[in-house]
Amino acid sequence: MAGPIDPEIAAWLRDFPAPDVDYRDIDAVRGLFADYMADEGGPAPRWPRDDVELSTMSVGGVSALMWRPRGIDRPLPVVLAFHGGAFIVGAPLGAERIAVPLAATHGVCTVSVGYRLAPEHPAPAALDDAKRALAGLASIPGIDVDRVVVHGSSAGAALAAGLALHARDIRLPIALQSLSCPALDCRTPATTDEGHSMRGLSPTLSRESVEAMWQHYLADASLSSEGMSYVVPALAADVSGVAPAHITVAECDVLRDEGIDYARRLRQAGVTVGVDHVAGAVHGFDGLLPDGALARAALAKQVEAIVSAVTD
Repeated sequence: MAGPIDPEIAAWLRDFPAPDVDYRDIDAVRGLFADYMADEGGPAPRWPRDDVELSTMSVGGVSALMWRPRGIDRPLPVVLAFHGGAFIVGAPLGAERIAVPLAATHGVCTVSVGYRLAPEHPAPAALDDAKRALAGLASIPGIDVDRVVVHGSSAGAALAAGLALHARDIRLPIALQSLSCPALDCRTPATTDEGHSMRGLSPTLSRESVEAMWQHYLADASLSSEGMSYVVPALAADVSGVAPAHITVAECDVLRDEGIDYARRLRQAGVTVGVDHVAGAVHGFDGLLPDGALARAALAKQVEAIVSAVTD
């Protein structure tokens, strides 16, 4: 069971309480997202730097944003990033909070993918975009395709984890899968285990919202269909041989236990895994309150894990 919410996050939630929105209502969720972006100054970079170049691009035919350090001529490691937003909202700018320090301090490039959104584009559309982007990295000048990390937050972590499984199966090396507050298992909203985090209190994401998220994304797809273990990574019967993982889980998050369970399965399969279990944190804390103490610490650990994976 979760402990108390971190005081800094609790104070933020008092000032900005989580809205009562039905995730089944696409227009309501997208309207909320648009209002939030407007309140935050619009879809514009929050941490621009003169030593980091931000550009729009297409990778594998998929729109993306790229952050890269200026003045470095050698081939750069690259993070292929996927934003959160329940598969129905969000934008590539969501990767900025790790992309800027990676480029400015560590000489690592980040490519954040603008994958197609549900329900207009149900699964496997977003995953197909992720695969195309991964294949397209080789076309970007100055990128070292032998040093690739996949990173995702929430729904984006499902894409990153699924892409890591896909890369294993096509024998494409991935240095690390970095998963933050990951959504990995469409079955957990139906759990009857009262001790599971899906049955607990989560002020920024409810069980009903997670259920609606997967319904939008999966539509009428059968879980037994070919390739569904890439779409819903927890369905994979065999996770051995997949890329090492760094998994950030928030204590007060309905998704907490599926992240922990996936880490356990990876370890049992012989995969190296680091888990950052952040006490007092809520779902999406590292994006909602990126300047908070817990978020800064978690983001620093994500950056450290990525840098360690791609440097000798």
